Amino acid sequence: MFRQLFGSTAAALLLSATIVPAAVSLVSANVTIAASAGASGTTTLSYRATVTRAGTVRDIVVSVPAGSTGQITSINGTVSTVSPGVLRWRPSNTVVVAVGARFSIPLYGLRLPSGGPWSLAFKATGTTGAILSSGNGTLALPANVLILASNPIPGQKTTLTYAGTLARAGVLAAVRMQLPAGASGAVTSINGTLTTSGGYATWKPRTPISVGAGARLSIPIYGVVLSKYGGILTLAMSASASTGVSLMSGSATLALIAPPAAMPPVPVNAMPSVRLGCPSSWPSTVVENVRPGTADWVIPSSMNGALAAYLTQTSATCGDVVDIKVTSGNPVSIVAYRMGYYQGLGAREIWRQDGVPTVVQAAPTTGGTANGNSLRMTSAAHWTTTASIPVNATWVPGVYLIKVSGGGAAAYAPLTIRDDSGTKHDLLIQQATTTWEAYNTYGGIGFYSGGVTGGSGRLSSDRPYAEGQGSGQFLPLEQGLVFWAESKGLDVTYWTNHDLDEYGGQLPDRAGTVFLPAHDEYFSLPMRAALSQAINSGVNVANLGANTAYRRITFTNDSRRTWDIDRYADGYNSTTWRYLGDGYASQPLLGAEYVCAVLASTLTTGTSWVFDGVAPGTALPGFVAGEIDYAQPGLYQHPGQTTAASSTGTCRTSGKAAPMHMTTYTAPSGARVLNGSTFAFACFLVARCPSNWTVPTPSPASQLAVGKIVANIAEWVSHGQIAVPADTTIAQVRAAVPKQKLEVHTQP
Repeated sequence: MFRQLFGSTAAALLLSATIVPAAVSLVSANVTIAASAGASGTTTLSYRATVTRAGTVRDIVVSVPAGSTGQITSINGTVSTVSPGVLRWRPSNTVVVAVGARFSIPLYGLRLPSGGPWSLAFKATGTTGAILSSGNGTLALPANVLILASNPIPGQKTTLTYAGTLARAGVLAAVRMQLPAGASGAVTSINGTLTTSGGYATWKPRTPISVGAGARLSIPIYGVVLSKYGGILTLAMSASASTGVSLMSGSATLALIAPPAAMPPVPVNAMPSVRLGCPSSWPSTVVENVRPGTADWVIPSSMNGALAAYLTQTSATCGDVVDIKVTSGNPVSIVAYRMGYYQGLGAREIWRQDGVPTVVQAAPTTGGTANGNSLRMTSAAHWTTTASIPVNATWVPGVYLIKVSGGGAAAYAPLTIRDDSGTKHDLLIQQATTTWEAYNTYGGIGFYSGGVTGGSGRLSSDRPYAEGQGSGQFLPLEQGLVFWAESKGLDVTYWTNHDLDEYGGQLPDRAGTVFLPAHDEYFSLPMRAALSQAINSGVNVANLGANTAYRRITFTNDSRRTWDIDRYADGYNSTTWRYLGDGYASQPLLGAEYVCAVLASTLTTGTSWVFDGVAPGTALPGFVAGEIDYAQPGLYQHPGQTTAASSTGTCRTSGKAAPMHMTTYTAPSGARVLNGSTFAFACFLVARCPSNWTVPTPSPASQLAVGKIVANIAEWVSHGQIAVPADTTIAQVRAAVPKQKLEVHTQP
């Protein structure tokens, strides 16, 4: 370190070396002497002093502790012995100093005796014989504190051992040791008494102990119960004499890193039998997207109005009948569109029913209690059914928007059609339906709204979505991924958060690789356990988003129409998975952890494989957007985990810079896991990011670059099983889709 700092010219020896008229100064020499570990058990002493008189340096004479030995060297000059315990340094080149400049002379290779502290001298003399700086400084042996844990796992019991070197002799009266935050337990030690107070443990010997400088203390503390939160902690240790004099003081780091939390096994249920009239296999993505598309699915902003609709199922399969509930008062057309590529038009009409009579439904209700808590759940479950939609063999599995229009207004209701035929696909794209509902405020409140009384503690799917013209977060954040995958002809299938909760054990039988969407925040225990089990079974996961699996929910029954979130125990904190402990954070599952909601900023490409085919140094304005993750050093990182890309965002609330890390790791099963750590992948793919974000409309060049990045991710994460055509141009959306607003919420 010193060789790097002072290894240039002689002028680098000083903080200032300008020539000034010689004059006596009232500036204090302020001599300080520090010791640091050198090579092979030696010590480096660094002498620092302020120049009190200007001039040209002839030599600097210093004293070292009596009894010091070693082959002593320095830099930018030569070192010689004047007498036992006294050394002289002479500069190799002319050094002219000004009053107020700071000398810094390192001496390498000393072997110090035991004892101390020592008062050591420093004197700099000029070529005229004038004293340029002179004074004494105190050197104490470093405490060399070391803290070890026999079981360094947060939430478990351990023995902590604190060790340190005494800097001076005396009669030992007490050793004070800082405990990890939140530690508890009936702690004990040996050869003395132990008390705890204010986050510290104090050990006192049963009888006074005379100790010498350089002696090594080692105090064990048994029975410490660690907090469920850990990290890389810096903890202090000090020892005092019976006179109150400090015998040593220092600190050390202690790593308490929680491994991934154990998840319960998820049953692997057999696929249901193919229903009568339903095919045993479906057309390929390529064949499906050759069929004629239409832009009629698009709802212009001019048709936004009071009309709204929702479906009684989040997902369905061939042979199901799904009811739709509409509030309008006018006859409406109900048209089902399968979302995909379709010559750039984005959708194909599958089913329609025109002239459907509707009513103005009663207003949604908000209320309910459970276990003495106000649920504040908004629901329109009491609405009457408007029509029933048969899902038959014409409904190719995929993502659907059901468009309802009439009376000059229109709205969507989203539906995902699963492939339950038993076919295993290369890729499964998940829809974040629980997160859509958390942000939903239709007819009342959602998780983030509610004013003084707070948001909902129970959310219901029995109401329309207020966002995305009724599509939830699909149009703002997820359509781009569907459009891209189908434009490339990938073997892709789809399901929702609700399906992960219900059918999660089947995931390895349904797909080899899973894409998680931009904002997949709300996970139940079965969802998290199923995803973890799938990774352990060899299923690859690319999380093309951030803030994933951050909040913990519980579906209230097997219908999965409502789910609870605990915002009562500790406000927003108790809603998070990490509230259960560090092992439940997102990072141990996916590789990185949520940081903050950000103002959009630029990602600049590098030379990582994730940027293959994109010139290094390419700027992607606004790509670090929505919310971001990074690999936190105090949380578990998988063996061999790497950072494929990194950037910086600006947190919306604090205005402070925050890191963004795109991480990768390979699980013992061979599954590859990537965490994308930004919301922007899908919206860049269709060059249509939310209108209220600080994201400029992605240029064709940015769209093409992100398309290549996503292709690289698909091929890497799937071990090459997903081969993305190397198109030279990105597929363009020909339908003029209105930009959607999308709120991102800061997490307390």
